[in-house]
Amino acid sequence: MKLSNEAENKMYRTKQVQFRMNPKIFNQLKSTIVFDENMHSMADLFNEAAKKYLEEKGVKIDG
Repeated sequence: MKLSNEAENKMYRTKQVQFRMNPKIFNQLKSTIVFDENMHSMADLFNEAAKKYLEEKGVKIDG
């Protein structure tokens, strides 16, 4: 069965993730990212951390 273009596009969209974080840590993290020229957003930070974690675990990253 072949997927429609719309279904295929939805399959490859980035996913939004929600989680809970200690408010003090969140505020420190947010204010630190603001002044970091190499980090643009929390999403960038967590994406980088996820890739590093997967690499450390020997998981091949497809995308």
